[in-house]
Formats: sequence, C-alpha cells, structure tokens
Amino acid sequence: MNFSNWSNSTIVAQAKGYALSQPDSNFVTFLVDGDLEEASLSYAQLDQRARQIAGWLQAQGCNKGDRAVVMLPNGLSFIEVFFGCLYAGVVALPLSHQLLAYQESLIPKLETASPKLIIGAEQVVGFLNKRLAQDFPQFASLQVTTPQAIIEAALAPFSEVDIFPQDPAYLQFSSGSTGKPKGIVVGHSNIMANMEQSRLAADWQPGAGTALWLPLFHDFGLAAGLLGALYMGGFVILLTPAQFVVKPSRWLSAMSRYRCAHSYAPPFAFAMCIRMQKPEELASLNLSSMRSIVIGAEPVHYQATLEFNQFYAPQGLGSQVLRPGFGMAETVIMFSMSKGLEALCVDRHLIETKGRLQLVSESLDKEDKKYLVNLGPQMPEHLLVIKDDQNRPLPEGVVGEICLSGPSVCQGYYHNPEATSATFGVQIEGFEPPFLVTGDRGLLYQGNLYFTGRIKDLIIIRGRNYYPHDLEFVLGQVPEACPDCVMAYAITSEDAEEKLGLALEIDNAHLKDQDSFYRKTLPLIDKQVVKLMADHFQIYPASRTYLRPGTIKKTSSGKIKHSATQELIEQSEFHGLLTRFVDTESIEEIDGADPRETLIQLFRQITKLPPIFDEPIVDIGTDSLDIVNFLTAIEAKFPIEGFDIFDEVDDKTTLNKIIELITAHY
Repeated sequence: MNFSNWSNSTIVAQAKGYALSQPDSNFVTFLVDGDLEEASLSYAQLDQRARQIAGWLQAQGCNKGDRAVVMLPNGLSFIEVFFGCLYAGVVALPLSHQLLAYQESLIPKLETASPKLIIGAEQVVGFLNKRLAQDFPQFASLQVTTPQAIIEAALAPFSEVDIFPQDPAYLQFSSGSTGKPKGIVVGHSNIMANMEQSRLAADWQPGAGTALWLPLFHDFGLAAGLLGALYMGGFVILLTPAQFVVKPSRWLSAMSRYRCAHSYAPPFAFAMCIRMQKPEELASLNLSSMRSIVIGAEPVHYQATLEFNQFYAPQGLGSQVLRPGFGMAETVIMFSMSKGLEALCVDRHLIETKGRLQLVSESLDKEDKKYLVNLGPQMPEHLLVIKDDQNRPLPEGVVGEICLSGPSVCQGYYHNPEATSATFGVQIEGFEPPFLVTGDRGLLYQGNLYFTGRIKDLIIIRGRNYYPHDLEFVLGQVPEACPDCVMAYAITSEDAEEKLGLALEIDNAHLKDQDSFYRKTLPLIDKQVVKLMADHFQIYPASRTYLRPGTIKKTSSGKIKHSATQELIEQSEFHGLLTRFVDTESIEEIDGADPRETLIQLFRQITKLPPIFDEPIVDIGTDSLDIVNFLTAIEAKFPIEGFDIFDEVDDKTTLNKIIELITAHY
C-alpha cells in the first residue's frame, strides 16, 4: 500500500480504492452480543451499501454540502449511513442516539447546522416523529427516518460526486456541548493528514486489526478507531460501550481472539478491566499481537495506567503498547503520541505555583511530588508551541498554553466566524502560520509534551466533556439562587477521577429565618440541584456549596472568576459560607433485610438517579462506572454461592430483572 499521496486524496477515495483492491477483505466485524455472534461488512459490501444510501440521499434532494444528522448506536448501520453521506458529499453530524434531555442536547445542534434530515435508530425516529414538530414547529418539515427504511426504498441510482481534499467531511460536536454548540468542520484533508501522521506515530501496519468499543459518534471512536482502520485497509472488531461496561473483558478478549494490533481507550477503562477481570478468563488471554493502545479523552493518571500494564504483562501486553497522547476534535483526533508509558516526577509546589519544571526523587512524599505523563512529541509536518498570555513562545520546562498548527487542524466552527477566529486564528510571536489555542496548559521537555491542567473551565468526567456555562444555565433554574450567581467546577486530584462541584448563592429573602432555611428550605434546594443535574446531564454533583450573596468572585464585567472562586470555596471555612454537602455515604449503611428495597436504595445511592424499572440500566442515563459500582455493591450485599451477577447482566438488563434475579436466589 502506498500512502505517499495522502495529501491529495480523501477518505472516500481510500474506501473506494480498497473496494477494488481488496473487495473481500473484512472491514468491520460487529459482535452483536459482545462475544461470539458476528455481523460482518467487507470493503466491497461497504462500497455497495454506501452507494445505495448515497443514491437515496440524492433522491431526497440532498446536494453536496447539505447536512444530515446520524443518530445510531455502534453497529453496521452507523458505518453504512456515515459512508453513504461521505459518498454523496453530504456532511454528516454524528450524534448520540440517546434522547435524554433532547431539548438541551439535540435542538441547539439542529439550530446550528440546519440539517436536511435525521437518520436514526427506531426509538429515535419514533420519539422525534411524535415530539419534534409538536415541541419545535420550525422543524416540522425535517425528514426523520431509519436506515432500514432507506434500504427498503433505495432504488435511485447513485450519481458520482467529486469529493476534494478541501471539502468538509463531517461536523463533530464535542461531547457535552449544549447551549450554543460549536460544530467543528472536519475536512477530508484534515482526516488524511491526521491519519497519515497517526500511522507513523502509532506504528500502524497495513491490514492490522483494531478492537473498538468507544462510541462512533465521538471523535475518539470515529476518527481514531473507525477511520484509522479504514485508512490502513485494516479491520475493526466492534463492540458497543454498554457491552464493554457490563463486561470489560470482552474488549481484551476481542484483541486476543482476532489478533488485533491497535485500540483506543480513556483512562477509566483500565481500572474497570482490572477490577472485573476473572482469573479463569485471564489465563486464556494472549495480548502479544497488540502494538498500541492509545490513551486519551481525559488526563492520564500515571500510577493507575502503570498498574494495568503490569497486570496484563503476563498475558503478553508489551511495555511500549500503552501510548498516552494529546489531541482534540479540533485536530480530528491526535496531535501527539508517546512511544510508551513514561512520566516525569517533578516538584509539585514549583509546578503548581510557579509553572516551572524541576525533577525530583520518586522517594519524596506524595504532597511534594507530582507525576507528569509523557504525551509524546509533535507529529511530523505539525507545530506544537507553548505560549504565554502575550502570545509569546515559552522555553522548555515552563508552563503555558498548548497551541497547535498544521494540516490536521480543522477548518473552524460551522457558521461561527468569531469563535473560529478566536480559537483557530491566533498569531504567536516569531511564527507565521496561525495557531489553534487549546485552552490546556502544559510544557515541553526534551521535545515531548506534558499536560499540567486546563486554562478553560471545561470539566471532564469519565471521558465526557461538560461545559460550566451549560451546567450553570440549568442550575439557574433554582428559584432560590441569586440570578447569574451559580458556578460549576471540576474537583481534581492526581490519583482520582474528576468530580463535579457546584456553588450557589442563595437570595437573602430565604435567609431571614435561619432555622427555617436550614431545616426546610435548604434540603429542598439541594434535592432540586441534584435532580436538575441528573435530568439534564446524567451526572451527580459530588460537592454542593451554598453561599451568601456576593461570595462568588466576578470580573468588572460580571463574569464569574471560576479559578479564584474555587480557591476560596475549597477552604474549610470562609466568609460567606452557608453550608456544603459532600458525598461520603457508604453502602455499608444500607440495611440488607429486604432485598428489593435494598437494591432500590443501592441504585439510588450509587447512580444518583430515581429507579426506572423497565428500561435497560445502560440506557437510562447511568454512568459507565456507576453501573459497575452498582453490580459490585450487589455482590457485596448479596453473596450467593455459584452466582455471579456480572454473568447475568447484559446491555438489555433492566432494574426489575436484577431485582428478580437476586430475590430468586436470596
């Protein structure tokens, strides 16, 4: 395979080329049940189905450059529809097929992109056909259909469309983006540049396999996993996120059984694998074929990742396989990648207070040292610069904002020139090309990038992005809170995942009767706050701080100063504090006398959601790790000889089914 012409090609040309040169080679094997049941798609079949769907799109009046929303779960249908859009020159908008809080998550994206149609799963289409025109009359004419309906109706021939490198391929909305969302315009030239440089950085080999469970609507799953495999003429072993969550060993088993070479994962996946690994399954794993597992989507914790490497080393997992990297949807996906798991041990106080690097001994106490994970050097033909607040480049070892330039950097935000200019068009002293400013802080040392924190107030929890202004907009619905005086922030620590913290100023009108406020009003406010976060974002605020008016720090123009306020409220006592709630409840406090009530209490406590009995627990807004913690708590509360709850649960299991299983054995 010749990759020398990547800069003049497109991902469509790549797909069509493999359909001719290796038509019978398998492109995707979807593990329908997560284990053995397979549904496959060859390169020739992909080409045939993409042409069929592209012809249907043209018959509906879709022209090159029009937009189409794709709301499908991981599976062959997503891939066929996505490539059908690419073939027709229709710009796909891959979005989650889950419709929780659709008014906040879906509608702003429709308003931003003005799509011609929506192609979704059956439950998506049923819901939107019933509700969309009723709730939002401006979308009454928007066509909503399923892949099955397209295939049954697709009789129109496909007219070839000229696709050029500069053409947009798809719009990527970053996860968690609501309010006024920004759709990143990902061009074919950006994809090809990123795939070629990733090929060199990650040792991609032609025809190699990728084990993938990440959602295909997310840039990590779509660009790195799916398009990366296609670029190489390789194959994908595909699972759903729910299949991984319920049984993480499926991911490793797929690597082993199909002799995969590559994969991708956020850091939280590694702890899940170790925690739920069964000894009898461990012995059968052979991970010696793996060349790279690229780690991204959230900050990498060195010790936890090292533990995964050491745990699976006896199964053939090489010491250079785990490769932390840095990237974002604005650069398609990757921008730097290490050649293995490495970290610097640095002076914590100097790096956090002065922004300067000083190496120290690993024997120091935890509070005096900090590990910075090596994220690798910049990719060839790209520039990575650390700048100060005056847009001047900084020397090695000094912390500043990470800035990127090169052919992987995308075209900008769809129909948003101001945001595009502010993010993609920054000039740095001494450099000619414009840079993408990331909002992330880091430093360079011996040519490698090290992430130290975020400038922007983005909150990342288990791989999902939450924007403070989105959370704060919803939090503003609390009537007792002072207008525009609520704040969301990330609670971080070196060895633990991020958690959500909230702060609200309470209007003085509710503070006149202190006794009534603390006994009656405050508990109702707190309950409302937790429910708002669950209903709109499926997330639980681990810390809720309630304040007197005027406590939250603001700029002269009235904008919240997140960092300064967070420093204040993280103190144990300070002027303006009313009270705070921190999640410290233990499952040991729950009485296990009545199995049904105990299970409901466990579900409430761990997921922070009201029990929904007849829907799959993976589809009701529960977080991935919360599901695992819930099942683990069941094992602890209800030890049953010869019974393993993890063996009984799949991606269709409901809370009612779990209650039925436990009560039948207990």
